[in-house]
Amino acid sequence: MNKALVTKLALAFCLALLLTVGCFSRGDTRSMDRDIVLYEQAMRDFSGHSDGIDVGIQRFSEAFADLTDPNLERKMSALYAERLFFNDTLHSFDKGEDVVEYMTRTGAGLSESDVQIHQVLRDGNDVFVRWTMEFRTRAAGRDIHSHSIGMTHLRFNASGEVVLHQDFWDSGHALYAHLPFVGFAVRQARSRM
Repeated sequence: MNKALVTKLALAFCLALLLTVGCFSRGDTRSMDRDIVLYEQAMRDFSGHSDGIDVGIQRFSEAFADLTDPNLERKMSALYAERLFFNDTLHSFDKGEDVVEYMTRTGAGLSESDVQIHQVLRDGNDVFVRWTMEFRTRAAGRDIHSHSIGMTHLRFNASGEVVLHQDFWDSGHALYAHLPFVGFAVRQARSRM
């Protein structure tokens, strides 16, 4: 057999294995359960403060407007409190410096980024921000252009720093669905639901 045919057969086998495991496994819900428990605990730990909401929303809007902004690290540092709860469905952090480093690294990996805020709802110390995000990057040798919708639950301290940030968005559709092989599996799993 020639080398190209062997490579194609090996890739087809791996893909079939991934699809089989994905379709028949129950999935590991422990990670999701853990995220729910941490979020609920954070809502008890970080009650927020209404005095910081206006300044906090302004900082949030400015920091996320363009994640490729050369001033992103400074904006993120001004936005997030030293101690907090952060979960964007991909990563969770409890220190502001870790969020700043993560967001700065994320922004550096993008060639374009645009986050549009469409609605801000307030309920006491809770703020809910409805947004759309569009970005371009390269992953696994491919150009990725992603457009997604989401909502973020925020709470701020009296200084306007974020103490609670919980995103609600479909990261699988926005990110993983664009990757070779993994994207096919994600799209197949979504079509079976």
